[in-house]
Amino acid sequence: MRVVKVDSLQPGFVVAKALLDDNGQTLLHVGVVLSPKYIEALKAKGYTHLYIDEADTEVKVAPEEELSPIVRARAMNAMREVFESLEKELSTVRTSTADEIKNVCASDAIKDLMGENGPLKNVLACVDSILNEVLTRSTLAGLTSLKSDSSGLYAHAIDVCVVAIMIGQYIGLSGTRMRQLATGCLLHDIGKVFLDKATGERDSIRLHTLLGYELLKNNDDSDILAPHVALQHHEHQDGTGQPRGLIGSNTIERNRNLPPPVPTLIGEIAAVANCYDNLLSGMYDAEPLTPDRALGRIRFWAGTRLNREIVSAFLRVVPVFPVGLDVTVEGGVFDKCLAIVTEVNPQALDKPRVAIYRDASGKLVEPFEFDLSAVEDVTLRCKPPV
Repeated sequence: MRVVKVDSLQPGFVVAKALLDDNGQTLLHVGVVLSPKYIEALKAKGYTHLYIDEADTEVKVAPEEELSPIVRARAMNAMREVFESLEKELSTVRTSTADEIKNVCASDAIKDLMGENGPLKNVLACVDSILNEVLTRSTLAGLTSLKSDSSGLYAHAIDVCVVAIMIGQYIGLSGTRMRQLATGCLLHDIGKVFLDKATGERDSIRLHTLLGYELLKNNDDSDILAPHVALQHHEHQDGTGQPRGLIGSNTIERNRNLPPPVPTLIGEIAAVANCYDNLLSGMYDAEPLTPDRALGRIRFWAGTRLNREIVSAFLRVVPVFPVGLDVTVEGGVFDKCLAIVTEVNPQALDKPRVAIYRDASGKLVEPFEFDLSAVEDVTLRCKPPV
């Protein structure tokens, strides 16, 4: 399985990972053979990439999913309802000053939308379902969902939520804090309802964090909504982040003797999860990064951009090479052979079990399994997007 640009798809390619439509329903099932009609539909809906299978190998491994289609669909629809309700209410204030927008956020109309009887209640109900599913896992699947133009914001929020929950579970967050973290991540980009496409990137980061905080802090249940996740998910440990330039401690344990303000723990967890999904989705680069390269970037940012100890926890729950991914073996007797990841080793996330299907010359061979955890000086490299 590998990521292929929609513009590079050809009839006959086989779908390797289910693709969801804007309502969270399955648009293309695993195993579907692409036709010209399907490819044109993907382009029209704004998809840029798709996971496909190598058509000429007998090794067929279904990639893992963090969430069931039903839970993901409900979360997508619940978030869409919240965003669209807010956009309708706020349609006249996008060009207002920041102070005017803050006053609107504190209005009775917005409080009703964000209250317990508004559309937000469906998002909160989805949080419990997401937690129940994700907390049964010991490691992440490691593959981001593919986003369309119209559903990308919601799919991104769900993926960030899933990664953050896994980090929170690893470091031992309490049940209440986990629910705050999950809810905050689902709504971390809610401030983007105020922005238009013409807003510059730096202004967009500063404004959507500040305005998202203003929206969420006025809710009756502000503790559960964790408005600081919306406010702080773009802050950096070295003080170069947005919107306030907070300086982190690079630790999980909070030191009460440090001078405030210090980013909250759940805000820093969200920052790591947000960066990871953005890297896999191609938000920081011209193309989506493969999981191994995305993890390398996260490691590079540890200590400066991202909390070092949270990154350490993140690296213990995210596989470097997810199940189903096409990889190249580097080193040892199988150097330059092509393989597919068949099983992740929770004790060695960079040493999975693979099925080799091409030899070093590129010739198809009878597939056979090979456990990287049993050998030394052998690594893998993901095949880049094409």
